[in-house]
Amino acid sequence: MALKLGLLFSTTGPYAALGAAARAGAELAARDLAARGRRVEIVARDPAGQPENYERLTEDLLSHQHVRHVIGAITSWSRKDMAPVLERHGGLLWYPCPYEGFECHDHIVYLGASPNHHIVPLVDFLARTGVRRVYLVGSNYVWGWETLRLARELFTRLDAEIVGERYIPLGSSDCAVATAEIAETVPDLVFNSLIGPSNAAFMDALGECSDRVRVASCNQTEADLDRLGVRANGMFSAGSFFEESAGPAFLAAARKAAPNGRCSAFFATAYAAVQLAAEGAEAAGTDAPRAVFDAVAGRRRDTVLGPVTIDPTTRHASLTPHLARAGGGGFEIVECAAEPVPADPYLTRLPATLTRGKRAPDLKVVR
Repeated sequence: MALKLGLLFSTTGPYAALGAAARAGAELAARDLAARGRRVEIVARDPAGQPENYERLTEDLLSHQHVRHVIGAITSWSRKDMAPVLERHGGLLWYPCPYEGFECHDHIVYLGASPNHHIVPLVDFLARTGVRRVYLVGSNYVWGWETLRLARELFTRLDAEIVGERYIPLGSSDCAVATAEIAETVPDLVFNSLIGPSNAAFMDALGECSDRVRVASCNQTEADLDRLGVRANGMFSAGSFFEESAGPAFLAAARKAAPNGRCSAFFATAYAAVQLAAEGAEAAGTDAPRAVFDAVAGRRRDTVLGPVTIDPTTRHASLTPHLARAGGGGFEIVECAAEPVPADPYLTRLPATLTRGKRAPDLKVVR
């Protein structure tokens, strides 16, 4: 039985570098499976980073192309737009990107890093280095809002001061207000959740206005690191995978298959998504989404990301958090968890180091 997979990645548009890396990883996995006698049929679509295209193209894949499993979406915005279509048709989305948490959906498998895989260890690490004044900047959509909300809360718990917060429209290169505020307030850290051209423009502008500010990101990977050049040097990033953690064979394959020859988390996690979906279909003897998920969930699987276990209830993957520092065109891992960490999408289990300071204020009930 051939497993038919839909790929829905924006290989053009404002975050094309990320989508192209992920699609290349998924296609490489399909070729590797075919070489081992497992047939995987790919039906690929490019939403071009336009929000209105995700619902329409998901409908096309599930309704007209008779696909039951989709691997794709980069932004949380696009994932949320796809969810109602998945519900109507009983499809399953294998989502391979880091995200902001606070979500579980019966038609989504979350293979990217959750908040306790990226933002929590990153804030904890930065606080240990003495960060006390933080400026927050992000893209103006759900990833930016929620990531910076969590950063604000976690840094506040550690008695750090938030000296400013600014959001930039998705895809915009106008960072003048943010960089002017940074030059004025001189924080010792900029916490950056920008993506695509906004991130590149911001890092260019930041390099011109100050060389004294450290930058940290939860979504910077090798997929678009080259565009930043020397501006990236010193940037800290967090995630479930960096090129340094790739095995020699996978690294060599990525050099041939990835658009920029780099083995990023987007490339590797999309590869793992195809691998897991195929293993589930083979074990279940069908491509029925519920049966495939049940065949994969709750069982440790060896993947290019390392050991992965998908929680049957939350539908999130256990992953190994890595912290890395950019320099010389790559990332050097500075800290790594000893073993995979179960996803905690609702942050119910903060480490002791992040609960010792101020308690976040309770919400007030208004009648």
